[in-house]
Amino acid sequence: MSEVIVTGTGVVSPAGLGTEPLWSAMAAGRSLFGPAGPLPWPVAAVDRAAVEWPPGKPWVDNRKYANLAAHWAVGAARLALRQAGRDPDSPGWGDPERGGTVMAVGSTGDELGDVMPRLAGMALDDPRPLATLLYEEVPDYSYIRGIPSQLGQFVCMATGFRGSNVAAYGEVAAGGLGALALALRLLESGELDRVLVVGVAPPSSVTALHSFDQDEPIGTEAAPGRGPFDEERAGPLLGQGAAAVLLERAAPADAPAPRALARLLACETVVAADRASATGLAVRAALRRAGSRPDHWWAHGSGSPAADREECSAVLPQVGAVPVTSSKGTLGLALECSALIDTALAVESLRRGQLPPVGLLRRPDPRLGGPDTVTGAARPVPGSGTALITGIDHGRSSASAGALVLGGVTGEPGDQRARGEEEL
Repeated sequence: MSEVIVTGTGVVSPAGLGTEPLWSAMAAGRSLFGPAGPLPWPVAAVDRAAVEWPPGKPWVDNRKYANLAAHWAVGAARLALRQAGRDPDSPGWGDPERGGTVMAVGSTGDELGDVMPRLAGMALDDPRPLATLLYEEVPDYSYIRGIPSQLGQFVCMATGFRGSNVAAYGEVAAGGLGALALALRLLESGELDRVLVVGVAPPSSVTALHSFDQDEPIGTEAAPGRGPFDEERAGPLLGQGAAAVLLERAAPADAPAPRALARLLACETVVAADRASATGLAVRAALRRAGSRPDHWWAHGSGSPAADREECSAVLPQVGAVPVTSSKGTLGLALECSALIDTALAVESLRRGQLPPVGLLRRPDPRLGGPDTVTGAARPVPGSGTALITGIDHGRSSASAGALVLGGVTGEPGDQRARGEEEL
């Protein structure tokens, strides 16, 4: 069985473009939440103008068909390709047979829901007759409805990966770990040599926010003491973003071995009778497959009073006293791609040999069983060690969870960089 490695990551977040700005925001203890607007829930929002769109005339036309989620998905995918040393804008670039994509997506309205308000505004000042404007600007409705995942289509066009393009929806999602688990199987089976996993969490509608809040209350205050694992946490804080993780077989038959950022040792998702059972079973299966205990843990740690308690009760007996962090106090819960973002952050931590602290955590809850939460400042961890990432779907009614185990790469340039920064 060929080893599966991570060769590139890309993140679109409120901290900016790339994994490094978000990791640095966590390490500095910065909160990315804006003030609450007309709704009671603060959100860590992405600057929409910061996400690039591919150049060239075909992409100018394609933009007419792209909603915000597609825009962010393509942006994250291009970042991951570049980190892996692949230029998505090179003529003839692509891998139509041995490269594929897996999308982690939620249930959203069709793309016309985004297009029509923009067209209504354009029609006020556009000199073209209305019929001409609609003919030239509106995507063909039957075309949109006929594609199961239009996000996947855009990512395929941007990457040139055109083999085995699928999407992971609903209960198997677990913040994107369901998509990573599927990608791992595609690589281990030998069907593909490289798979790009992309997830995106664009702004949620007011209806969706109220639905989430009714299922499990959303936090209304982004302040110290309201973060994950805190004694006074009052509910998940919300975030936006997109993430891409490029996985490759370490020794594909048709090319030299690619440069590894980390090793993907295991990824499992489970749907069980309840959230705690699903989490425990997923972690047990992933650790058994990886063959080792982790050196540190990137917890889902949403800030939900119930979910944090259930996650700790399911995971701590299996991992022991390892350092624990969570990105949700800095970034918020980015739903479909939360665990994908954490995977990219965990790769960065392994490369740096440091684990950033939990944002907005002031007083760890003594009822959680004593997790060794990282607070205040980043903590040294072995760059060649292993990291556990857990993902849980939002809501009391959710009964699905996932677990992923990453292994560091000995002698990575990033390890040397981290040691040099500490000496300075």
